[in-house]
Amino acid sequence: MRPEILLKAYVQYQSEDAFRELVAGTLNEVYSTSFRITRGAQRLAEEATFNAYLQLARSASGIREDMELASWLRKRACKLAVTILRREERDIDWGIVKKEKNGRSTSSELQQPPPGLEIYICKTVFLSVKSRRGSWFMLPQISWPQWIRPIHVAGAAGCAVALTVWWHHPFHRNNRIIRSDGPLVAPASLAQLADSEDWKASAVTTHTSTSSHQK
Repeated sequence: MRPEILLKAYVQYQSEDAFRELVAGTLNEVYSTSFRITRGAQRLAEEATFNAYLQLARSASGIREDMELASWLRKRACKLAVTILRREERDIDWGIVKKEKNGRSTSSELQQPPPGLEIYICKTVFLSVKSRRGSWFMLPQISWPQWIRPIHVAGAAGCAVALTVWWHHPFHRNNRIIRSDGPLVAPASLAQLADSEDWKASAVTTHTSTSSHQK
C-alpha cells in the first residue's frame, strides 16, 4: 500500500498498524540516506532516522495529501543528519547531501538497518505522541484545506487589532473617578437635604476638596 494512503489512515483513524506498515515500507531508504550522509556512523544514522519518523508522526495532520511521502522523509532525514553532524562537529560532504535530496536510492545502494530499529521507532514514536497529545490523541483529526489557513491567520490578527483599539479607546483613558476626602452624606429625605445646615457645610467642604484635587 502506498505510504500516502497509510499516513492518511494513521491521521484519520489513529491506526498504529498503518504507521507500522509505513515504517516497514520506507525504513530501508530513510536509513540508507542517513547512513551515507553520516559516512557510515551507525549511531548517528539511527538517530537521524528515528527523528525523521518522530517528526512525521507529530506533523502528520499538516502534511498535504498530494505530497510524495518518500521524498518528504528523504529530505527530512538529510536535514536531520546534517544537524547531527554539526552538533558532533563532524565534516559534512555537501555533494552527498545534495545527491541524497534529489534522488532515490537504487536497490544496490540500500543499507540494511540494524535489527530491532523498526520496532524501537514504532514503540517510541507511539509513546511520545500519546504523552504529548494526552486524551486528545484518540479523537479524530480534521485535515483542513490549504485555503482556510490564511483566513484563520487573518481572523486572529483582526481580533488582536480590535482588542488593542478597544483597550486604548479614549473612554478607558479618560474615565477617571474623582473622590472626595469627606464622608458621603445620606439624608433621610429631600426636605431634610434642602434645610439641613450640617449638609450645606459638608457640601461646601466636599466642593472645596474636589476643586483642590482637580487643580
